[in-house]
Amino acid sequence: MKFFSTIILFFSFVLVSHAAGFDKEKKKKKKDGDKTQTSLLDKGTKQKLERLLLDAEKAKVVDDYEVAIKNYQDVILLDPSNSNAHFQLSQIYYTQRNLSDAEKEVTAAVKLDPDNKWFMEMLANVYMNEGKTKDAADAFKSLIEKFPNNPDYFLNLGFLQSKAGQFENAIKTYDQYEKNFGIDENVVMEKKNLYLHLNKFNDAVNEVQKLIDANPGEIDYLLMLSDMYRANRMKEKAMEVYKKILAIEPDNANALLAAADFGMQSGNEQQSLESIKKIFENSKVDVDTKIKILFPFLQYWDLQKDKHGDAFELAETLTTVHPDDAKGYAIKGDLFYLDNQNDKALEAYLKALTINKDVFQVWQQVMVLYNVKRDWTNLQKTSTEAMELFPNQAMVYLFKGAAEQQNKELEKAVKSFSKGEKMSADNEKLRAQFFANLGDVYHSMNKFAASDSAYDRSLKLDPENSYVLNNYSYYLSLRKTNLEKAKQMSAYSNKLEPNSSSFLDTYAWILFQLNDFSGAKEWQEKAMKAGGDKSGTIIEHYGDILYELGNKEEAVKYWKQAKDLGTESPSIEKKISEGKYME
Repeated sequence: MKFFSTIILFFSFVLVSHAAGFDKEKKKKKKDGDKTQTSLLDKGTKQKLERLLLDAEKAKVVDDYEVAIKNYQDVILLDPSNSNAHFQLSQIYYTQRNLSDAEKEVTAAVKLDPDNKWFMEMLANVYMNEGKTKDAADAFKSLIEKFPNNPDYFLNLGFLQSKAGQFENAIKTYDQYEKNFGIDENVVMEKKNLYLHLNKFNDAVNEVQKLIDANPGEIDYLLMLSDMYRANRMKEKAMEVYKKILAIEPDNANALLAAADFGMQSGNEQQSLESIKKIFENSKVDVDTKIKILFPFLQYWDLQKDKHGDAFELAETLTTVHPDDAKGYAIKGDLFYLDNQNDKALEAYLKALTINKDVFQVWQQVMVLYNVKRDWTNLQKTSTEAMELFPNQAMVYLFKGAAEQQNKELEKAVKSFSKGEKMSADNEKLRAQFFANLGDVYHSMNKFAASDSAYDRSLKLDPENSYVLNNYSYYLSLRKTNLEKAKQMSAYSNKLEPNSSSFLDTYAWILFQLNDFSGAKEWQEKAMKAGGDKSGTIIEHYGDILYELGNKEEAVKYWKQAKDLGTESPSIEKKISEGKYME
C-alpha cells in the first residue's frame, strides 16, 4: 500500500532531498538575521570548518564512514550548534544500523533546528526502526502540525496507530487524510479492516460503499462488498449485489459462481446447474475457473453417481468452448478414468498431449492406461518419449522397464529398472518396487543369485509387500531352494492378503515341494474355492498333487481341464498322454 512504501523509501528520500531543502532553510535563516554560533567564529576557524565539512562529504560519498564520522565530530567540537553535522552523522549511523547513535545525533539536530522537516522525518524513521512506535507516532503528529499538506505523514501516523492497536485513533487520522486529500482506495481499505477489527460491520460496509459511489460500475468494489456479506452469512444481501454485477457484466464468473452456489445451498440444484452451464458456455471465463467447478465431481465421484452425467456434459462443453487448452482434455480424461471408460480416457489424455507435452501427470496417466490394457508396444514407445522430456522422473523408468520386460528385452529392462532405483532414493516404497521388478527380470534371465538379492533388498525396504513375498517364495519353490524360507514368506503373504487364489496356490506348491502332499491338497482346494478353479496353472497343480497322492485318474482329469483353461505348462501334453507327473 502507498504508506508502507513511503515508510520503506523514506530514508533514501532524506538522502537525496536534504541537500536542496536543508541548505535553503539554513540560507533563509541567515537572511532573517538569526545569528548562530558559526557566525561568531573567527575567520581561521570558519575556514577549518569548511575544510572539515568538505572532507567529510567526500568521505561519505565514497562510503569511507570512519573518516566522515571523525570529520563531522571535529566540526561539532568546533561548532556545537552545527545541526547539519549532527544530521549527517545520524544518516551514517543509520546506514550502519547503529540506531542508538543515529537517534542521539538526529535528536540533537532537531533540538538545534526544530522546524526542519528533514530532521523530524529522520527522527521519526529512526524511532520506527527501533520499534519505538509511540515516539514515532508523536514525531509524525508534530510533522502534521507543522506541515499539514504532506499526505504521507497522515498515512504513516495511521499505520503506527493501527499497529499499536489504537484502531479508533487510526480511523480518525485516516478521516483527516480524506478530508484534506480526498478518497484513496488504500485508505478506505485500511478503514474497512479497522472497522471489522472493531466488529463494526456496517461501518466497514459504508467504507466500501464509498468506493462504489465514487466509482460507479467498478466490478471489483461490488465483488468486495458481496464477499463481505457472504462472509457474514448475509446471503440475500450478497445476492442483491451479485445481481447488480450481472446487470453490468452478465459474463462475470464470480457472480455466476455465486448464483450457482446459492442455488445449491437453497436446494435448487437445477438452478445451480443452469448457472454452472452458463459459466462453461462462456468463453470469457477462464479454463482454471471451470476446472475448479469440475474438481468436486472428481472428489466425490463414488458418492455422487447421479451427478456423473452432469460432469461429462460440463467436460464436453469445456473442451468445445476451449478446444486449444490441454487442461480441459486432461480433466475430461480424469472423469472417464474414474468411470472405468479407459479407451475414452486414453483418447482425452492423448489429445491433451498433442496440445501441451509439458505436464508429466498426463503422461503418467497415459502410461498407466497402456499398462492396464497390456499394450506393451505403445507403453514402451510412450515411456521412451516421456523419458526424453522428463529424464528425472523415476516413474517413467518403471513403466519403460515393465514394457521392455514384457517385450522380452530383458537387458534393457534391467537398465531401466536400475536407473529408476537410483533416482528414487528418497522414496522407499518406489525403490522397493524397482528391486522387486529387478528380481522378476533376473529370474527370467536365470540369474538367480541376482534375483534373490533384488528380492531381499525389496523386502528390506518394504517387508509387508505381499506380492513380492509371494513371487519370491514361488520362484524359490520352483527351484526347490530355501523352501523353509519360502514357506515362511508365503504364509506371511497369505496373512497379509487372505483368500488370494494365487497366494494360496504358492503356499500349496511349496508344501508339494516339501512332500507334504496332504497339506498341499488342502491349500490347493482353498485356492480353487477362492477363484482359482478358472486358472489353468492352479488346476494343473491340483492334478499334480492328486497324482502324488495316488489318484492318477483324477490327476489326468484335472490336467485335461487345465489344458482347456489354457495353462502354459510345457509338460501338460506329456502328463496327459503318459498319465504321469513330470516337472
